[in-house]
Amino acid sequence: GDCWFLAAISSLTLNERLLGRVVPMQQGFGTRHAYAGIFHFKFWRYGEWVDVVVDDRLPTLKGKLAFVRSCESNEFWGALLEKAYAKVCGSYEALRSGRFTEALVDFTGGVKEHYLLGEAPPPDLWLFLKRAENAGSLLSCSGVGERVPRTRPEQKTRDGLVLGHAYSITGVERVKVDGEVVELVRLRNPWGKVEWNGAWSDSSPVWKCVDCDAKRKLQVKLEDGEFW
Repeated sequence: GDCWFLAAISSLTLNERLLGRVVPMQQGFGTRHAYAGIFHFKFWRYGEWVDVVVDDRLPTLKGKLAFVRSCESNEFWGALLEKAYAKVCGSYEALRSGRFTEALVDFTGGVKEHYLLGEAPPPDLWLFLKRAENAGSLLSCSGVGERVPRTRPEQKTRDGLVLGHAYSITGVERVKVDGEVVELVRLRNPWGKVEWNGAWSDSSPVWKCVDCDAKRKLQVKLEDGEFW
C-alpha cells in the first residue's frame, strides 16, 4: 500500500521549515491566493530541487479520494502532494510499494541511514535517535515479520503493531518510574488508528506510576494514532 508515503508525510509535518520548502505556502482555493487551479511542490531529485506543478483534479472512488485523504473533509494538501510525487515517479501505480527513506530524501535533500535492528543496530539506539531528533532529522520505522504472506503484507499482531507497516517517529524521551529511568520512543500510525497495546500503550497501567507533569509532557492521549 501507500502507508510508507503517509509515514513520510507524517514525519515531514514535524518540521515546519522542511514542510514549507516541499509545500510552498500561500497556495489555496480562496480568491486571496489568486487561485489558478494549479499547485506547486518541490522535491530533491538527482542533486537539485525540482518544481513540480499539478492541477487540482484528484482521483476518486465512490465519492471519496482514492488514495491519500485527510480526516478533515476540506483539507487536500496531502492528496495534492501525493499527486505531485506520483507525477515525479511516473504514476500512482509506482507508489504502491516503496520505502519511506526514499521519500524522506526527496523531501529533504538529505542522506538516509537505514538500520535493521535484528542485524546491526547502532550502539545506544535511544541516544542515537535522540540526537537525530535534536538535529531536526526525519525519523521513521517499520515492522518486519519473518513469515508475512505477500497476499497479506500488513497483518496486525496481538500487541497491535502491523507487520510490513510504516510508522513515523514523533518523540524520543526519558521518564522516571520508581526511581529508574525508562527510555521511550513515540510512534505515529499514519492510518490514525490501530495502536500498540503492550507496555506503555495509552491504557497501560504503568502510566499510573508516572506523575501528572510527566504525562502532560509526553502528551499521552487515547486512540489518537500515536503511542509510546
